[in-house]
Amino acid sequence: MNVNPITPAKAPAADCGCGSCGFTPVTIDSEDCTACGECVEVNPAIFGWDAEKMATVIDAKGGPFKDVVKAAEKCPAQVIHPGTPADPNEKDLEALIARAQKYN
Repeated sequence: MNVNPITPAKAPAADCGCGSCGFTPVTIDSEDCTACGECVEVNPAIFGWDAEKMATVIDAKGGPFKDVVKAAEKCPAQVIHPGTPADPNEKDLEALIARAQKYN
């Protein structure tokens, strides 16, 4: 009898799931959030509130990367990790990526 071993599936990379774009979505350490609301004010299509009234990501592609970076910069708890931009053609992308680095 010939038995082929089963190879476990690899865990997917932290990206959008398409496997080819390299996009890493913004994340928030919600458990350390101070619930100040700065990120939600910057862009409520990207950021919102979870059931515990802590900030969370509603839609990582809900707005421009500049809003993600701005929210990370305004966050007093420093719990926003911008990831990488979804749109490779966004204006001033190099500068935004440089600004985002210290929060990732």
